[in-house]
Amino acid sequence: MAPVSRNRRSNAKKQQSNKKRSGNPASPKNIPTPRERLDLSDLRTGNPFGDPSGLSFLQRLAGAGSARPDWFGPSIEGLLDEAEVLLDAQGPRQLEDMTARLLGAQVHKAVQEEHSLALDYWVEELIDAAERRARERPVAGAPGSRAADLVLHGLTSVGSPAVAHMADAALSRLYPVAHGTDTGEDWPDWLGSAAKPLMTGDVWTMRDVYGSRLGVIAATSYPNGADPAVYLFDIDACGFVVLAGGGTFDDVQQAAAAWRTAVGAAAADCIPQPLDKAHTEALRCLIEVDLSEITIRGTESRAVWDEWFRALRRVHDLSDALQRHGSSLPTPLNLYQDIDVTPTVEAFYAWLRHEHGDEPDPEAVAALVGEWLEGALPDTADSVSPHRIEHRLGLINDWIPEHPSTIGAKRLLPHWVRFLAQRADIPDTATAAALATLATVSGGGHRAAEHCRDVH
Repeated sequence: MAPVSRNRRSNAKKQQSNKKRSGNPASPKNIPTPRERLDLSDLRTGNPFGDPSGLSFLQRLAGAGSARPDWFGPSIEGLLDEAEVLLDAQGPRQLEDMTARLLGAQVHKAVQEEHSLALDYWVEELIDAAERRARERPVAGAPGSRAADLVLHGLTSVGSPAVAHMADAALSRLYPVAHGTDTGEDWPDWLGSAAKPLMTGDVWTMRDVYGSRLGVIAATSYPNGADPAVYLFDIDACGFVVLAGGGTFDDVQQAAAAWRTAVGAAAADCIPQPLDKAHTEALRCLIEVDLSEITIRGTESRAVWDEWFRALRRVHDLSDALQRHGSSLPTPLNLYQDIDVTPTVEAFYAWLRHEHGDEPDPEAVAALVGEWLEGALPDTADSVSPHRIEHRLGLINDWIPEHPSTIGAKRLLPHWVRFLAQRADIPDTATAAALATLATVSGGGHRAAEHCRDVH
């Protein structure tokens, strides 16, 4: 047990872990089963994904004892005012990209202004407001009302299954208004495909030199092969497993180049590797990534917010695609409990004796190893990236400073970094960057900007 105030830190992390499971986009209770395929084309009544609107939005806020966040109104009105850009969309992929950016702009602004978010309530109110505006048709084909329709169509392609259902239900109610014979509106044929993005099941993975910044590229299309593209998940697993960005691209090589640029030097030589559908453990990052609001820090880049809603939806879409191929995403784990540190502790002891003849404090070793492994994806346990060093040292600094194990663990850190670098067989330049970061952060500084840039 690490020498810390466990009532403060460990309990908080366990609570975070529990909350994380409930917000996990791909936990078994949230992923549609094959009987619940995400086909909203004929969905006009009922809700196969549960009933998120059993109570009105304001009733639920009142029941929770919370006031309606004051950013809701201005942001929703601002988004709907800006939604006329959607009129330029030439296909379902353009519509979903534009919708994702409209959502991201408003949420990013709210985060920068330090508002409390409640994003599930916000998007529900956005759907209600878009439906109201779409009904306001003083002139046939008025741009504002038509754009509101397109917001709803965009949400059916980028929203989670529950959000997509609510948006589709609103469109169903609007159908007589939008398509009545007296409106004179001409809707593009492709609009009916907006709610039906598909993943083919073809997937490629990438991993930076340290092993804890991960890229997943999945092939996508719309019905009849329309708008083929790939979707990139950019996952940072150096600390908590979080979304670092992503988006749609024309092909695998374009997506890989964008990921390498986002990650920096540690990904310079990374080549996308095709996924064997029989072995999907490499996709565990998509199961464990936290897309709830518990890990939001307020320093996320705009790229994260542009993909916040869509990434969750694409996890569902990928799960569905794998099921069609007789495969599945990995079973979720609890990354914060029942961690067996013994093999790593024994290996580190053996390395210290061989390299230095040292016999360190067993409690210090166990505390350091336990802190390093807690919350880590299993296949990133040996990662010693500069970002992970900064994150873990921040946790160690929360230990009781004068405790012998705290002092011992900090003394062991340079050896620990070298041990993991040898064990993971990373290049000397990467090892040097890790050790330099340890020295900088131990002195009160921060890792260099090129390591996991834009992820804080």
